[in-house]
Amino acid sequence: MIQGQLTRLSRTTHGIAYDTTNDEIVAPNPLAAAIVIFRGGATGEEAPVRTIQGARTGLSRPETVAVDEKNNELVVGDPGDRRVLVYRRDADGDAAPLRTIQGPKTKLLQVVGVAVDPIRDLLVVSTYSRLPGGTTGLLIFGRTDQGDVAPRRVIAGPKTGVSRLRQIGLDPETGKIYVAAINNEYLPPYDVDKPRAGLDPNVDLPSPWNTGSEGFIGVWDDEKDDGDVPPRSMIKGRSTGIVHPAGVTFNARDGEVIAPDAVWNGLFTFLKPELFKTSRPAEAGHYRGASPGVR
Repeated sequence: MIQGQLTRLSRTTHGIAYDTTNDEIVAPNPLAAAIVIFRGGATGEEAPVRTIQGARTGLSRPETVAVDEKNNELVVGDPGDRRVLVYRRDADGDAAPLRTIQGPKTKLLQVVGVAVDPIRDLLVVSTYSRLPGGTTGLLIFGRTDQGDVAPRRVIAGPKTGVSRLRQIGLDPETGKIYVAAINNEYLPPYDVDKPRAGLDPNVDLPSPWNTGSEGFIGVWDDEKDDGDVPPRSMIKGRSTGIVHPAGVTFNARDGEVIAPDAVWNGLFTFLKPELFKTSRPAEAGHYRGASPGVR
């Protein structure tokens, strides 16, 4: 456990990344407009080995991070200024980004996930919007794109089944994107002293989450998919433990998909990645009943 004042962490830290090559943990601190990097074996009240923070960094409210281990770069999604920033992997202090993607052409809004495919030189961003005409889905850029540039492809629309999403994981070997589609919105269960109208007491989920559709982990292809297309595969259903997946990551070494769920307060590991090599439902059908591995 890493906790305490010296860590410079805050309660709003969400999208964490692990650098397998350099054995480092990378975490955003949106309240401090900072990125903190710990050694892989950090424990207790241990200070980060590096901190990216300051006026030159361009950070406003960093939400999520990814490490490009092949190109020695650190990618940060910042919804505060609706931008994606790229730094040297070993950046420290008030370091300026190498590249920034920002502007109306980018379609970036609430940036909640970033992932890098160094094999195909692609950058994938998950973003959502509640504004009319806004984009909720995946934006695929060139890895070295910068400025106000349009994404090469956009995966979004009713057929995706995504109404709200968060983190994404990516398997560079196959180009598969693993998406945490949380979908259901949080609403308080009570309005002053009166139960919220329409609340179904028979639903077996905690009451604050009884809105919208249940979430899932969806799988798309970062090189082939474009437009309003359904996921190629899904992890979905009560047997999986996935209701409100707050994040997702892909463990390439062991071929595992790992996702935390914010309703059941659990961490679920799914085995047998060959299940995700199917084609689309119209061609081969979804796999909906993956059993989580026990760790």
